[in-house]
Amino acid sequence: MRSTKILLIVSVLILFCFSCDQKKSKVSIIKNGAEVYTGKMYVKVQFYKDNIVRVVKWTKEGTSDKKSLSVIQNDCQEIDIKSEENESSVILNSKELLVKINKVSGNVEYSTSSGEDILKETGEALLKPVVYDGDSGFTMQQDFSLTPTEGIYGLGQHQDGYFNYRGKEVKLVQSNTEAVNPFLISTAKYGILWDNYSMTIFKDNNEKTSIWSDMGDNIDYYFIKGSNMDKVISGYRFLTGTAPMYGKYAYGYWQSKEHYDTQEELLSKARQYRKLKIPIDNMIQDWDWWNGNLNWGSMVFDKTLFPEPEKMMEELHSMNYHAIISIWPAIGPNTEFYKDMDSKGLLYPTVGWAGFKYMDTYNPAANDLYCEYLNKGIFSKGLDGWW
Repeated sequence: MRSTKILLIVSVLILFCFSCDQKKSKVSIIKNGAEVYTGKMYVKVQFYKDNIVRVVKWTKEGTSDKKSLSVIQNDCQEIDIKSEENESSVILNSKELLVKINKVSGNVEYSTSSGEDILKETGEALLKPVVYDGDSGFTMQQDFSLTPTEGIYGLGQHQDGYFNYRGKEVKLVQSNTEAVNPFLISTAKYGILWDNYSMTIFKDNNEKTSIWSDMGDNIDYYFIKGSNMDKVISGYRFLTGTAPMYGKYAYGYWQSKEHYDTQEELLSKARQYRKLKIPIDNMIQDWDWWNGNLNWGSMVFDKTLFPEPEKMMEELHSMNYHAIISIWPAIGPNTEFYKDMDSKGLLYPTVGWAGFKYMDTYNPAANDLYCEYLNKGIFSKGLDGWW
């Protein structure tokens, strides 16, 4: 009887120790950073520069693999990072930042190299399995604790009239009049680039600040510290690439209305502006130069509305105007462009609000064909640019 009790106690102790070992965190020092397994998730923290840190979080069922569609820095350059580990944390130090990873929660804290707090992750990161139309991934959320006085800006171009997004909720979904960018910048001199392409929601209230995304394989974001906000934006440009400067004309006045109905209407207005000596650099032709929803985005000027686009451009240029036109990823069913795209399987099945379908911009063949039609029907006619 006694030996049975002893055996039972030993078995329980073995199971307890195994359970503890399963929950015990594991730390690996990697290039420019560290990888921590908390028992629930993996957390990888890597410095891309002394002031830029990438954080990736994933579960055993997920993956750290990621091909970014916006970040061009595929690998971090070797820099001098000092690391140390104590009972609760892994601490990484660069010349400009001190980053602390909690080995139990996986939360990351950011401080200056001298120890002044900048930003802290809070709560427990969400990575919940989801399946959409057979495509599996994770719904995700990361919470942060902000200081009471800092302002949050960025997140793209929105129509709600807010400038500072403290206390606000912002839905990041590309749509007409909404141009989103999952990059925020703080008056506390840091920025966050949230590298996810699904529907994302930024939310700030008295309890916390959170970033949630509908789907992805992992949480993946970049923290950028700068001595001022311009330096933070410079860090963003380091990650995503520098944009070339436009021609000087693009920084002048743009004359844009809902749209000009005809070639003659556009030219008559342009002549009148010059007669009145109004300094305009750009005449903008918005939508419906194709004449009707079924011809949407045809990449061909309608012959009844704009019969001589080359001559139109010659006259505009002679008056020292540039002309910019709106183009769409949406294509109407009555166009040759639509039929060509459709025959090659390059259109999404969803029918848009005006009866058009959208091109698959993730397919290189669709992009090539799009540019071919754009050049032949628009750019070769003398147009100076498009949006």
